[in-house]
Amino acid sequence: MSGTQSYAFFPAIRCWVKHLLEGKYNAEKKSLLTIFGALRRIRLVATITNREDFVSNTSTGELNTNLRFELDDGTGLISAVKWDVDLDKYNDFNQGDIVDIIGLVGFYVDTVQIRDIKLIKKVKDPNYILLRDAEIIKKIKSGDIHEIPIDSETDEEFSFDNMSDEIRIDKIFGEEQPSEVDKLKEKIFSIIFEYSQDGNGISLKELQLKLQIPENKLRTYINDLAMESRIYPTEEDIYQSY
Repeated sequence: MSGTQSYAFFPAIRCWVKHLLEGKYNAEKKSLLTIFGALRRIRLVATITNREDFVSNTSTGELNTNLRFELDDGTGLISAVKWDVDLDKYNDFNQGDIVDIIGLVGFYVDTVQIRDIKLIKKVKDPNYILLRDAEIIKKIKSGDIHEIPIDSETDEEFSFDNMSDEIRIDKIFGEEQPSEVDKLKEKIFSIIFEYSQDGNGISLKELQLKLQIPENKLRTYINDLAMESRIYPTEEDIYQSY
């Protein structure tokens, strides 16, 4: 498993763009140091101000079609990239759309970006934006924040993510492999996220049938995801993702 794949199993921390722009990259931890701690995987709500299709070469000489969004959440601007995509699946995402994005944090030409979009969905309810902002404000006011270290070594480390083969760089630095528990928890979240796109969510019983794991074990993972503010129950034993 590559280093980039293992990043996907870290919790997605909700934040604003300004928190990413103010962060410092740490090569030793392979993460962005922010007021919310060391971030690898983030989640934010923003407006698409521009989209661009572009082509890149793979290590085998093949061409991949990729997609880049420019995002504005009112606190700053950031680019977000989806690599090797079927563009037909993203025709509905255009300039002016408000989206909820989960992605991996990285740097390109000394600029912070969402280097790999993992999940993206449109936001249709304006109250959703207010709720997400309220969560961030509550976290900041609670004092659950960190100081961003300021030192010369941190600045020098920006260059590590400027190299084109990010997967290999992460592997060289020995990214810790996710546990089987983390893998299963992420699989549960992915299924709930998929079923949340139509606004209905998925029942505990359906999840259990899909995953074939004991109910008590499944409830433990669901409780963890709920505590991480990634899913919530809409009614008894029916779950949706934020």
